[in-house]
Amino acid sequence: MSDDWGDEEPGIEAQPFELDERDEPGAELPEREPDRLFGVDIADVANALAAPAIRAVVQKAITGAVKDAVQAEVDEALDPSVIEELQAQAATAARRAVTAAMDALDEEPADEEPTLYYGSVDEFVREYLVKNYRRRVDGQRTVWAADWWNYPEATIRLDALWRAWEHLRLDPTTGMSVWYRDHAEHHMSVLLDPSGPFAAAGEGKNRENVNEKGAELPYTAPPEGLYPDLR
Repeated sequence: MSDDWGDEEPGIEAQPFELDERDEPGAELPEREPDRLFGVDIADVANALAAPAIRAVVQKAITGAVKDAVQAEVDEALDPSVIEELQAQAATAARRAVTAAMDALDEEPADEEPTLYYGSVDEFVREYLVKNYRRRVDGQRTVWAADWWNYPEATIRLDALWRAWEHLRLDPTTGMSVWYRDHAEHHMSVLLDPSGPFAAAGEGKNRENVNEKGAELPYTAPPEGLYPDLR
């Protein structure tokens, strides 16, 4: 095989190509009287663009001149001793700023837990629940136990109601609505059900576990010290 393979074979050769003078940057276009094209007045567009274009060119020239002048003045003023002094002052300022920021972070108080409104589940049941969640309790269709603290499941549910209330009371918009919908209605319907945690309560001794329509839910205080104030 010849080393000159393809020398005499027809192939693709680069064809010379002539540059249209109109494609050259800055080429002057022939004179044409401005007219309208596609509903656009060419003269109006040119007039609107001329002034901003002139300002842009002039601003570019001024910016370059000002930049060169400033650079020259700064280079002349900033001899090595001045630069060293500026760097030393900047380093000192930076160290002081970091120290101040770190001290401020150390002094910031940690987010404190909001203070409980009711100090215990007993206070919540006594002062809020039995007074505001009033239901007729007849000991048959609906049941309740005045000594609720003697019923483990009921105590857990009431404690959950209390803690949910403490959290949601901080939401001034929909907090109480959410508490009633998602917590109170759920747990109280279980507690008042004849087959629920208070099933064994019935009417209780001397009908202590029943009430009249519109009255508060029955309540008996737990033994002293059973529910200490957590505030």
